[in-house]
Amino acid sequence: MMLHADHVCDIPDDDDDILFLADRRPIWKIYDRLRLSLLASQKNPAAHKYLRSKVSISQEKRRHWQSYASIIHPFSMFRYFDHETHGTILEQKKIITRYVKSGTFFPDMLGSFPTDLLYLTKWVEYTMARRATSLMCIFRIFSLSIYIDKLAFAYDISVALQEFCLIVAWIILFLHWQSCFHWLIPIITTSIRQPERPSNISWIEMDDLWDADKSQQYLASSLRAVVTFMRAGLRYTNIQDVADIYMIIVFQLFGIVAPWFVITRVMQFFKGANSSHLRYQSTVAQLKQYMRHKQLPHPTQKRIVRYYEFRYQHKFFRESQIINTLSTQMRHEIRMHSCRKLVENVTFFNNLPLTLLGRIVALLKAEIFLTNDVIMRANTTGDCMYFIATGTVAIYTNSGKEVCHLEDGAHFGEVALVMPNELRVASVVAVEVCELYRLDRDDFARTIHPYPMLWETIKKIAIERHEKTMILNEQ
Repeated sequence: MMLHADHVCDIPDDDDDILFLADRRPIWKIYDRLRLSLLASQKNPAAHKYLRSKVSISQEKRRHWQSYASIIHPFSMFRYFDHETHGTILEQKKIITRYVKSGTFFPDMLGSFPTDLLYLTKWVEYTMARRATSLMCIFRIFSLSIYIDKLAFAYDISVALQEFCLIVAWIILFLHWQSCFHWLIPIITTSIRQPERPSNISWIEMDDLWDADKSQQYLASSLRAVVTFMRAGLRYTNIQDVADIYMIIVFQLFGIVAPWFVITRVMQFFKGANSSHLRYQSTVAQLKQYMRHKQLPHPTQKRIVRYYEFRYQHKFFRESQIINTLSTQMRHEIRMHSCRKLVENVTFFNNLPLTLLGRIVALLKAEIFLTNDVIMRANTTGDCMYFIATGTVAIYTNSGKEVCHLEDGAHFGEVALVMPNELRVASVVAVEVCELYRLDRDDFARTIHPYPMLWETIKKIAIERHEKTMILNEQ
């Protein structure tokens, strides 16, 4: 049978995982669509990186819709996933606990406090105090930094570029806020009510800026902020305004600390949590140079890079070295955690002893197939079966007709384990990037050999499934 290079699905694909009643009122339809916008979305790049298949995204949407309607999903278009947990938390208590412990709750609370409400009725005339307290929104900078990190990860922005832009952004924002304080402090010390001309000894009066254009005022404040922050000397040596002197001392102290902050960020960049991300980017850069050297076609280059992205999730690590340093028991626990549910879904594995199930799990070999890869072909001899960890595959009959899709948790090719001379009755093609686990017939036979009764039971079930598939194939 000839398979197309590109999989063209003959089975209708319902993209709308959440269905609504047709007779809903317009207002309820708007409400339903609003709720949908809070669910996990395939348009969010992080959704595919962590959930890794369309089925997982659909299941997550249904789980969210049914049980956590008031929560904004971290994979919606409004939020981004915290990649440190590698799991979606939708329970309100856990979200609150994590938010408080993360350290950004109290700065966010201060930065989001509606200070203007204090001046709507009682302190209406305190205009300058209102402007000063509104600057509390500066505390939101901590959450902004976190969201920038998440966006950079979701859209595969280089770590080096991200760190550089983040440091520059911090410096620019700090200088902007410092400029605001340089202008406000002399005025506030004169009056916290309506704006009044500052004292004659203030720098504003000495530079004759009170009646100047707004752009000139901001430019002068920015210049004063830069020279203060850089400790490059002051424009005046005979400063007499006490508030101005204290402010300059504080900002110069910040200027002393700032270089250490930059050095710390650079050290974290090279030796901290980003080390695996940097190694991944270095490896991909070498890979791209190699592919250009070999003059590989552009589509092939894209597929190889896509494989690396799916395999390593932008964090390079040497799995074999890590696994080899662990004890036998710990390696067994990792395998059982990764593969046990897959094996338990197979009908003829249901009644296996736990020890035997553990041995079978230890024999599984992980494989990754990219979109349109042919996993197995009809009319060829089979020597293994596959379990689908994540992804979707399409099943074709001998005639080339697409009959169904198999998704996360499914399996195929099990007849090859007990019928070595039987040819494959169907072809299997990856619809999206798939992570599969392969179980070879020879390994399975050696493991099951001490259990002849189980072998006969498994063989009987496999033959029955094979006969049903042959009937379907002839239709």
